[in-house]
Amino acid sequence: MNMNKYLVRTRVPYNQYHFRCKVPKDLRKFFHQREFRVSLRSTSLPHCKIISTKLQNTIQSIFEQVREGKMNEITLQDVKEVLRDKVKQTIKHIHHYETDTNKYDEEVLNERIFQSSEKEKILKERLKSNYNGTIDKIEKEIDRILNSRDLKTDKNNVDYKGLVRKWTDLKIIRESWKKELLEGQGRYEEEYLKELEDNWKIGLLDKETIQTQVVEPIVNKVSEVTSPLFSEMSPIHIQRMRDNKRREETIKETIETHKEVIELLGDKPISEYTIMDGRDYRNSLLKTPKNRKRKMKYKDFTLQEVLCMDIPKDELMSFNRQKQLISRMTSCWNFLLDEFPEYVTENVFKSKSIRVNPIKNKNLRECFTDDDLRLVFNPKTYLPYIFNNPTGRKTNIHYPYYWIPILAVLTGCRLEELCMMRVKDIININGVWVYRIREEGEYGEEVTRVKNHYSERDIPLHPVLTDSLDFLGYINRMKKLGHERVFHELPKRGSVYHKNVSRFFNEKYLKKIGLKSNGRSLCMHSTRHSVETHLTNQNVNPRYIDHLQGHSQKGTGGNTYMKYVKPEVLLKQCVKKIQFDIDWEGLKIKW
Repeated sequence: MNMNKYLVRTRVPYNQYHFRCKVPKDLRKFFHQREFRVSLRSTSLPHCKIISTKLQNTIQSIFEQVREGKMNEITLQDVKEVLRDKVKQTIKHIHHYETDTNKYDEEVLNERIFQSSEKEKILKERLKSNYNGTIDKIEKEIDRILNSRDLKTDKNNVDYKGLVRKWTDLKIIRESWKKELLEGQGRYEEEYLKELEDNWKIGLLDKETIQTQVVEPIVNKVSEVTSPLFSEMSPIHIQRMRDNKRREETIKETIETHKEVIELLGDKPISEYTIMDGRDYRNSLLKTPKNRKRKMKYKDFTLQEVLCMDIPKDELMSFNRQKQLISRMTSCWNFLLDEFPEYVTENVFKSKSIRVNPIKNKNLRECFTDDDLRLVFNPKTYLPYIFNNPTGRKTNIHYPYYWIPILAVLTGCRLEELCMMRVKDIININGVWVYRIREEGEYGEEVTRVKNHYSERDIPLHPVLTDSLDFLGYINRMKKLGHERVFHELPKRGSVYHKNVSRFFNEKYLKKIGLKSNGRSLCMHSTRHSVETHLTNQNVNPRYIDHLQGHSQKGTGGNTYMKYVKPEVLLKQCVKKIQFDIDWEGLKIKW
């Protein structure tokens, strides 16, 4: 499809069209950049072609005006006018900041005062450690204002340099003014202006009539020009996540979260999102159903329409899921706060109060009891349900369904750690057979993956696996057949292998044997809790248990040195003490 050279489409995250304009070489000294883009906020190509053509004609006309000298040189009078507008905007902002603070809560008040002190300190530190970079950001902010007034942005102009310096001063002074207001030392508008006039001595009050009045909440007209939209900043945050090598699944979910925030709150300049927006977002999660985009009864409705529905309590999003989504937006706003302090002054999505899980501890995910495990691995139910197919459907996923639950209860591994097992990962170290768990492959194309670096470990195989059930014989069989993965029958769905096993064990088998009745929250992951509880009751060293399960050790020494624990020691002191009363001989099969 041919498109105008000044019309481009983004790939992620929104697939929208942007107008792109390349600045002619002879005009770059006026615009200080090679090109710029404007989001058209549309995915319709015909519609965007019409808009981009009009924009192209307009920008070419502006270029001609600049060439003809119609853009005026900045003067001292222009500096005064720009600064007056900025000062008024700043005064409104600090009053807005003060009225949004609960001054009756001393803890909240002190926190807000501390935040202003920290922002002032951070800006001064940046000016000290990275002066040129910080001033460059401030100049870009000023340039947008000057361009909107048809003024040249000449960095060699003395008045322009003076404007940059005073703009920088105002950013620092603003935080001091905030603290004064919160501490009960508020002043009238003309008093602020007089303070600046005493410092700058440029006639800021000339031709300006100041009236004493109550300042209304901020109406930030300049931010429409200077502050980018959230949809334009989201890709920058996503790229930072990729630079930090976050999982691609996490990145995709974060993109979806950003889309939902835009759908709920609107795509606004990032400086215009308020703490009320953060509150509205958190409250919306309380009324949002889980798996909204996958359930037929909800997926065809907009988020606003879903929020108006009467959702059954058992279909609402879980507390942990809400916490996860809030954490994503808090993380995103922390990034914007660090990288773009000229636009974002506080994290509006961060909750000031502590969120408490409404689900009582007794109702959280359970572990299997000894009676449960005897029922799960009863040869009379376990083997027939796996190897006899009552539905008549053809399937070859028998052995993964057989081996993986057994491995889980004898190793304490995570489900995906077992499903990704390769033949070469079963090795002998000093006479002890172990399952070596490591992450391999380049970022984004990992062959095997672990949850974190603590999860890389060597797990000794339990004697039940090596002696009673002949798991090593099964490994050798897979090796002779030329299979790289032990459970090669499991397809990769997305980036994981465990989905079929999870569905079989959690949603079918446990229901079949009655362990999902009476609201019990048992699943494959419950085996990890069972192993940990079982070993704890036998007074096994907690560090051995954590190492076996791939948990972080308490203390630097544990994290550094426990990775070198000998397999024979872990086998004797920990693994062999997993002694559930299960008929392992009755589960032995021939393949």
